[in-house]
Amino acid sequence: MTWATKGSGVETKPGVRAQTLDRALDVLDVLADGQPRTSHQIADAAGLHRSIVYRILRTLEDRQLARRTAEGRYTLGLGLLVLSRTVLGDAQARLHEVLGELADTVGATAFFAVPRGGQVVAVVTVEPDRRRAAVAYQPWTRAPLDRGACGLAIQSTGPAHPDERPEVGWARQTGYVRTVGEIHAGLTEIAAPVRLAHGAGGSVAVVFVPGDVDEDRAAEAVRRTAIRLGQPESGVWEL
Repeated sequence: MTWATKGSGVETKPGVRAQTLDRALDVLDVLADGQPRTSHQIADAAGLHRSIVYRILRTLEDRQLARRTAEGRYTLGLGLLVLSRTVLGDAQARLHEVLGELADTVGATAFFAVPRGGQVVAVVTVEPDRRRAAVAYQPWTRAPLDRGACGLAIQSTGPAHPDERPEVGWARQTGYVRTVGEIHAGLTEIAAPVRLAHGAGGSVAVVFVPGDVDEDRAAEAVRRTAIRLGQPESGVWEL
């Protein structure tokens, strides 16, 4: 038997769970979009009682994982920088290097994304040489896993499903997928799946205004970059 975790769209296997930790992670998930919120707003978004959220927020503040703004709203704290640095390590510098090459080759903003629940999160983004106009795409930007080239590319790293979108199968066959306007109106996204260690899947992508780049050339560059990042020697494969 499986069930879906609240609001995540991801099935979770039954077993022993640490309820307090689970709730704290729900609170961090709410804050992850960078929008400062009151404790009441966080409680409503997380589906938790306000007194529980208040205690969690006090604990997160003590560990510098959350902080209060001058207006009394909560947002993520600087302590998360230490944790993220530990997780990404040298891989972050390597991703910047590889994505920078892709961005300059294509002439478009490049980014690397990973799945988080039912969403895709861009963990590293790089714009092309400053002499070129490019779409601004902020790190930690989130998008639905079932829309946009990145999410479809990540889905293609898993087994086929009868109800999956045709573009997912296309990504398995060609090594890339293209969508237009599914995440941001008027923008094209080309993404390729990155197969990482232990069966994990990520995605490398470029985003641009249609007509600004050679799309066939961009698709090939993205596909080759994904293969490169999926190699053990890439420095990213073990993420």
